[in-house]
Amino acid sequence: MRKTVLIVIMALFVFNAGMLMAADSSLDEGVTQLKEENFEEAIVFFKKAKEAQPGSSAISYYLGVALKKTGDTKGAEENFIEALTVVPPVEEAYTELIEVYYTQDKLKEAKEWIAKAEAAKARPGSVAFLKGLVLLKDGDNDGAIEAFNKAKELDPALTQTVNYQLAAAYNRQRKFTEAKTALAAVIEADPSSDMASFAKEYQKAVEENISANREWRFAIGISYRYDDNVLLKPEGGIPGVEISGERDSAILNTLRIDYQPNLGNTWFLNMQYNLISNYYFHNASHDLLIQSLTANPGYGFKDGAIYLPITYNYALLNGSKYMGLLSAKPTVNWMFEKDHIAQAFVGYERRDMLGDISDPDEDRTGNRYLTGLGYIYLLSHGKGMLNFRYEYSSDMTQGQNWANMGNKLTAGATIPIVQDVYGVLNFEAFFQRYYNENTFFGYKRKDDTYTATASIVWQATKFMDVSMQYSHTTADSNIYLYQYNRNMYTTGVEFKF
Repeated sequence: MRKTVLIVIMALFVFNAGMLMAADSSLDEGVTQLKEENFEEAIVFFKKAKEAQPGSSAISYYLGVALKKTGDTKGAEENFIEALTVVPPVEEAYTELIEVYYTQDKLKEAKEWIAKAEAAKARPGSVAFLKGLVLLKDGDNDGAIEAFNKAKELDPALTQTVNYQLAAAYNRQRKFTEAKTALAAVIEADPSSDMASFAKEYQKAVEENISANREWRFAIGISYRYDDNVLLKPEGGIPGVEISGERDSAILNTLRIDYQPNLGNTWFLNMQYNLISNYYFHNASHDLLIQSLTANPGYGFKDGAIYLPITYNYALLNGSKYMGLLSAKPTVNWMFEKDHIAQAFVGYERRDMLGDISDPDEDRTGNRYLTGLGYIYLLSHGKGMLNFRYEYSSDMTQGQNWANMGNKLTAGATIPIVQDVYGVLNFEAFFQRYYNENTFFGYKRKDDTYTATASIVWQATKFMDVSMQYSHTTADSNIYLYQYNRNMYTTGVEFKF
């Protein structure tokens, strides 16, 4: 009996030893194939090794690496988790698993395993670096910067790579000087490396950001315009009245001053002054000079921003006081998916007609309330866009002939055509229904106004834009006095500095 038991034990020992030898042989061959980047062959050997020795954390780790190389993220994830939960765990699996989650944008899971790796004190430098990447992708720039700096302290070998990522974090925070310094350090560390080449290209983008985000910016423009209906002559004319001279040319002059202090990437402020003058060659009665001042503070959050633009416009008509307009329009933009932005806004306007009003019923002084929704789709990595907007308004004027409610639909597109040349298309439909009977015509007015605009803008140099624009307006109304067609052709140049 003892002899039989001994034979069975010896047989089991030989069998297990054979299985271990087979597992070791397959594992060694798999590692060899992995080093030679024969990933599919490596997977075959690692799976054989796992069948022979299913409880090996090392085999699970290597199989996970090979699966990751072939793009099988699900299989890689399962094997890395096994490599970390089987005793003894393989420390290297922490960073591999975190990378798998990072590349799939599974940031919650990545953070959970970062915390476990930190608790286990596994590969602290690499884990800190990955933590920085995860936080950067999650929009936590401050946390990312802290993690990157810690990674450099823990593992100086990561310094060049970390500095490149630090530049990205600083750039997002609009700390362009710090971003530029970090990129310079990347290049200085090893000027001939691929990382240095990337850094040199990135430097160009940072320089552009520095230029585009100057605190003070100025623009001066001059344009020629031909207008075939300056006087808004009704399409069918006015019975008994002869209107002539509605066609005219004009010179437009523009001045824009922007002040945009760098408040970081959370709070921001844009102040803008605009001056627009439109002087006709013959119809001086319609010469306009408009000045506007805008303050637009805002707050940015992870996927969007809140704005509160406040604007005051002051207009002169033929050199005399014409109108003052104060407006505020709180707006929320939310990027619900990449390149897709939803917009919601409410608004208030106070209009004061400053000239003499001969008929109180024609006084447009009053309050206007509005609300609306919009959608923006970004094209060509943000170089172009499509936008759609709906707006409802209620205009409560002192003169009963102008009080109305309106529904406005707007669609637009900015499309890159060739390098430095953009096409801009806009269409607007405005449907107004007036609350009161018109005191002159005896019934309620209804207006449907359609405006289409097409422009081409050529960014000729860094400091000069050249543009051409065509605009057509058709106004339909149940009161013939307000029916008209209008075409405007404009070409001009703007200098920016």
